Order: sequence, then C-alpha cells, then structure tokens
Amino acid sequence: MRTQMHPLRRLPATAAPALVLGLALLGPLALPGATASAYDLRVRSWGVNTNGQLGDGTKTQRQTPVSVVGLSGAELNTVVAGGSGANGFALALLANGTVEAWGRNDKGQLGNGTSSATDDYAVPSLVAGLGQVDAVAAGGSHALALLKDGTVKAWGANDKGQLGDGTTNAGATTLPVTVAGLDEVKAIAAGDTFSMALLKDGTIKTWGNNDKGQLGITAKPAKSTDPVPKPTVATRTTAIAVPELSTVKGIAAGASHALALLADGSVMAWGNNSNGQLGDDTATTTGTGAVNNDKPYPVPVLELRNVTALSAGAAHSIALLQDRTLRGWGNNTNGQVGDGTLTQRTTSVPIPGLTGVVGIASGASHNLAVLADGTVQAWGLNDKGQLGDGTLTQRPTPVQVLAKSGNVSIVSAPSNGNFSLAR
Repeated sequence: MRTQMHPLRRLPATAAPALVLGLALLGPLALPGATASAYDLRVRSWGVNTNGQLGDGTKTQRQTPVSVVGLSGAELNTVVAGGSGANGFALALLANGTVEAWGRNDKGQLGNGTSSATDDYAVPSLVAGLGQVDAVAAGGSHALALLKDGTVKAWGANDKGQLGDGTTNAGATTLPVTVAGLDEVKAIAAGDTFSMALLKDGTIKTWGNNDKGQLGITAKPAKSTDPVPKPTVATRTTAIAVPELSTVKGIAAGASHALALLADGSVMAWGNNSNGQLGDDTATTTGTGAVNNDKPYPVPVLELRNVTALSAGAAHSIALLQDRTLRGWGNNTNGQVGDGTLTQRTTSVPIPGLTGVVGIASGASHNLAVLADGTVQAWGLNDKGQLGDGTLTQRPTPVQVLAKSGNVSIVSAPSNGNFSLAR
C-alpha cells in the first residue's frame, strides 16, 4: 500500500517542496541496484509543463523523463494524457479501481469538486466518488471513466456536450456524472471536444462536438460522386450509434477525427481530414473553390490491413500491425508520420526502423512507441521536449527516449497536446 502524502497531493503548481524536487532530480543519475529498481517502477513524464501536467511538483518544462510524484507503476493499471496545446492534465487508474489526476483544472477536468483557472495541481490527487473503474480516457478538457459494470462516467468541460449527460455547460462540471443511455461498454476514447464508446456488441456510440463530422453519424451519400454532406448536427449531448459499423474491436480519437479497428484488421475513419488524417487519399483543399473532404461518416483507410492497434493525433494517425511494425498517415509537417520525410501522406506509409512494437500513442504532432524489451521510441515535433531525448529538435524518424528497463509497457500523449507519459 502506498503511503499517502497529503501535504504534497494538492499543490498549486507555483511551488515545489524540496522532497518533490529531489525525486525529480533522480532521473539522470546512475542509481545503485535497489534504488534503480524502484525508479524503474515509477511513472515517467516529459515535455511541456505549463500546468504541472508532468506531475513532478513543478511547472518546469522537461526535455528528459522525470518521475510523477507518489505514483508507482506497480500499483497502476494505466495512465492517460489529456489537454490542448500547452495546457494539459493526466489521469492514473490505480489497481484498486480509483483514479488520480493532476495538471490543468480550469474546467474541472481533475474531477475533485473544484475548478480554477490559476490553481493547477502539480502532483496527483484523487478523482472524487469514483471506484470500480476499468479504463480511463482524457480529452482536451474533459475525462471519461469506464466502470466495471459497463457504464461510463464523465467530468470536465461540457460546452459541446462531450460529457454525454444530456446537457451543455459553459462552466465546469467538477464531479463525475453518468453518460446517459450507455451500458455494455468495453472501451472508451476522448477527442478534443468529443467522446466515443465501443460496446460489447461491436458497435460504436459517440457524443459531443460534431463540427468536423467527428461523431460519424451523418448518412453516407447514395453515390460516390455525390457531394459530401455537412454534419447533421453541430453537437450531440447524448450518445448515438455510428451507422453501419458492427464488427469493431478497437477505437481511437484524434483531436477532431476518429478511427475504428474492425475484426478483419481493416480500419475505418471519419471527421476532420484537413491533412489526410483519414487515410482515404483525399485531403481538404483551401482557397477559391475549396473542396471539403472532411468525412462525417466512416470511410476505409486505404493501403492498410492486419492492424492490431491505433492512435491518433491532431491531424495524423498511426497503426500497429500484427508483425509489430507501424504505418502512419496524415499531417507530416514536423515528421510526425515517421517516414523520414516532411511530406503529407493521404494514405498510410511504413515507419522504418521500428520492430517489436507493443504499444503506441500520439500527441498533437508527436508519437511514442514502446517496444517488447521496454525501450521507448519517439518522433515528430519536439519544441516542448515532448520527445524526451534531451533536445528541442524535431525528429522525422524514431529516436530512443527510455532505455530498456523491462517494466515500461504503456505510453500516452494528449491527441492535441505536447507532453508524454510512460508507465
């Protein structure tokens, strides 16, 4: 059982006690055997830290991994990152079914009954009233928790109906509420301002913002030559089924686009397609006579099969294949596709130099991959140190972040943000 350190667990991110700083400084040191083993079990974080989203008790940006205060990987099921731009927050699901959160709290996204635009939480604190949690997801300013009974709780920003309780709220929902009309859920995902649930029968329900068609609920045109319709509703405050999808086994949410992994290993995508992130060989064009290729209904991702997992960023997507290699597509301005170029990709291309991948995550413009030996690799934008390689240099091909530890199995990054987590 972890000793509770109450004076440190609710801290304005403007201060960092000596103990917290001491823990953060352990990262680059060569530690003796017993201490090193304890360090390897910790949750690590790096990148932008404007709101204390790294959980190390400071607001100091980190170009190499530091430890999240008070959380041991041995007592965790998973960690997830949320936020938008420089603002961020994070969630940790503990093995006992409770959830802790840290970082930005202006919209109540930490779920502790408070909200403040100035009082961030630089170390983890408990999400109130939650137990028996099976999974968590984090959006731009809202969060989701899947309970063991198949229902879903949500908290944080609700200006676009992203909490799914039938309401909208321009302020903050600081305590978890029940997502209406949902049961038999087996997976959840959160985009910037929308939410997704995968049901046990292989169907998907979505709710929240639909300005780019990211809910996927608009009827598909009768003919392929017909113009793409506009999204049927601007927002949706309760969950609604995505049509024509019934064999889904995995979901991922980007900032404003969504991905669904089907039972046959193929992938469907919908929503914002400004940079080809849907992988259907189209992209939104601009200027006079602009063509809108956002898709408010699912379309197949081309040149892609044998997929086992997905991740999505602000305007790009990554797929993990059965052979433990990766393919990427979409915006590549900062090398986030990972193919060694800065060329936008409207269909998927191989990401060279990575094999044995067991987990992936995508930030706004960067990605993480954890390998079977515990090594963590990263690539893409690095202006905030989100790659964790000790530099601010963007990388169009993967570089090593964490050396082999034997314990890292999960990586996370916010789909519209600039920091990273590893557990």
